[in-house]
Amino acid sequence: MMKSTHDSPILVTGAAGAIGAIGRNLAAMLLAKGHNVRALVRREDERADALRRLGAEVVHRAIEGCARIYFGMSVSALYLEATVNTAAVARHHLAPCRQRRALRRI
Repeated sequence: MMKSTHDSPILVTGAAGAIGAIGRNLAAMLLAKGHNVRALVRREDERADALRRLGAEVVHRAIEGCARIYFGMSVSALYLEATVNTAAVARHHLAPCRQRRALRRI
């Protein structure tokens, strides 16, 4: 029996970010809807603790076991390398999900 993507954690990058708080708000919304959230943070601080209190799994290395990723960085020249790196890692690690047709594009 294939594991439901609703049961697999959803990786949210920038989950503790202060600028715009997109990742933090997205993590809170997904948790409120009953999804398992894996929150990628750069450092352990009060923002990481707040995500834990919401119910997120907070990690520094995060993609293993996830079926979806929400990459919450803004589009800019400064973040281009991070975007490319995330896409390459996702393509490599999420390929088995695509083969099972469990990965959906939104």
